Amino acid sequence: MAEWTITEPRRLDIEDEVTRLDVSMVAGKLSVVGTDGPARVEISAASEYRLTVRVADGVLSVRHDVPDTWPGLLQPLWWWLNGRRRFAADVSIAIPYHTPSVLRLGSGSVVASTVHADLTVDCASGRTTLLGVDGRLRATVVSGPIEALGCAGDIALETVSGEITVADTAAHRLSAKTISGALTADLDNPPHDSQINLETISGEITIRVREDSDLSVQLAATAGRVTSAFADVRGQGRWGSARGVLGAGTGKLYASAVSGSIALLCRPVDNDFASAEDGQ
Repeated sequence: MAEWTITEPRRLDIEDEVTRLDVSMVAGKLSVVGTDGPARVEISAASEYRLTVRVADGVLSVRHDVPDTWPGLLQPLWWWLNGRRRFAADVSIAIPYHTPSVLRLGSGSVVASTVHADLTVDCASGRTTLLGVDGRLRATVVSGPIEALGCAGDIALETVSGEITVADTAAHRLSAKTISGALTADLDNPPHDSQINLETISGEITIRVREDSDLSVQLAATAGRVTSAFADVRGQGRWGSARGVLGAGTGKLYASAVSGSIALLCRPVDNDFASAEDGQ
């Protein structure tokens, strides 16, 4: 086992094999990137409260050492007065592409890119950005937006207060839910048996799919308008709902909004991309 206590900016080159990443930070900026080289950790800004970096049994862990706080009902006041300012750190981590990861952050921002393995992100307050993640992806934010760009695989995104944006995504399964916030999904020809579920309580949903998609579509807005750019997806006799079948209809797209509108848009086929697909 190797262990480091971080109290100042530092770079660590990890010589041991890393098969899993586990991060738990109170506040700051966290960046994780997949690479074909060995793991490394770079702390460009250290916090007042130290970070502990440890490698044991293939698990690379990065954690804030949490001090004793004020007791009882005074504990939230302590965190409000001291938490973010005294814990803020800037941490960048490079891991082998196929390393499963769990990232937890209380307050700040998370960026994860080119991770080709299971990834779980849990952020209480802040922005989460996911780039080129391919695997089982789970991201939950209480207050703040989620952006997933160029991701694939099995994706589940959820916010309480914040927007969700999904773009250039060919996910086999996609579940995106917001309580209060808009939801935008730009889908790049989902697989034939895809399952896409988009839900919001208070916010608008905008969906764009390729014109050659194979989807069975159902859209429903309790107190809002539903519009569709596809002639095969039409209203069902009452304001706020539409359904229909695109192509073979082997995949499923379901979108619902309680207070907000839903728009289904058409994305033209990229001829160069389609030719490349046919040549495979």
